[in-house]
Amino acid sequence: TYRSWDPFGWLEDDTYYAIFGGKNPGIAKSQTLKGGWHYTGDLFAHGVEGIALDEDLSCADLFKLDNRDILMGISHKLGCRYYIGEWKDEQFYPQSHAQMSWKDNSFFAPESLVDDKGRRIMWAWLMDVVHWRQGWERGWTGTMSLPRVLSISDNGTMLIDIPEEIEALRYRPFSRNNLKIEANKELSIEGIRSNSIELSIEMESEEAREYGVKVCMSPDGKEKTIISYDPLRKVIRIDASQSGPREEPKNVEEGPFSLDKNEPLKLRVFVDKSVVEVFVNRRQALMRFIYPSSNSLGIRLFSEGSSTKVNRFNSWHISPSNPF
Repeated sequence: TYRSWDPFGWLEDDTYYAIFGGKNPGIAKSQTLKGGWHYTGDLFAHGVEGIALDEDLSCADLFKLDNRDILMGISHKLGCRYYIGEWKDEQFYPQSHAQMSWKDNSFFAPESLVDDKGRRIMWAWLMDVVHWRQGWERGWTGTMSLPRVLSISDNGTMLIDIPEEIEALRYRPFSRNNLKIEANKELSIEGIRSNSIELSIEMESEEAREYGVKVCMSPDGKEKTIISYDPLRKVIRIDASQSGPREEPKNVEEGPFSLDKNEPLKLRVFVDKSVVEVFVNRRQALMRFIYPSSNSLGIRLFSEGSSTKVNRFNSWHISPSNPF
């Protein structure tokens, strides 16, 4: 009735439970861990709209978050994802579902823990899909994502933050306030050239059809990675289709996101050589691998269709977390 891989186990009162991933994910339990596991039935009490009940749930992680139960894992088709719901009567009752990866499985295999401050912190494996077979030959592939602090908002949705400890890596601060990007123009940020940098940008526009920031730009502008918000389609996007000169797959990752009325767009962008991670208004996050030329270090703001106001622009160069 089910297939088993990537199990996740926990102790609840005096009973051990385990989620066995794969198609038709199931629940098993054991009283002692020595007497074997006993299959109790399907993991899900019911489905959610748009997600098949037999969708595989691998690398499962079930935890309590602000009085909600979170079931996080991956599907080999949908990538990293999570349910918000309730674990009771030896089943999970999902109330909502959301993805953390859309284009491919580059954001994969999540894990989480509770730290000494009581924060639920997750990581994922940034899987270098393009160079996967080369990784077999050299013995390693990909890297770990930035840690993400998870919490639940007042309206019951997931909030995603970066641990404040990351700020210890900052140096060479730079800031500009109250900038304006004219319609269909770019605004170059002079004095900043780096492929190891953090950006914190607050922008707002009433009528622009797309606006954001371009990073890792070559001097001639041909190479660039575009991070943008599309208010009509209600998506946040990393466009890596022009990110580098190498003849390899380049694509666009985009996740659902919409601003509330009069809410500014707040981007927090981390560029770490070949990895770009973007965090948006604490409600969405996405990443891409990029492979730009060594001199593609420029940064430009842009606005399409109408002008955009930049309330603030802050940046920091980022030190290696392990310089040795």
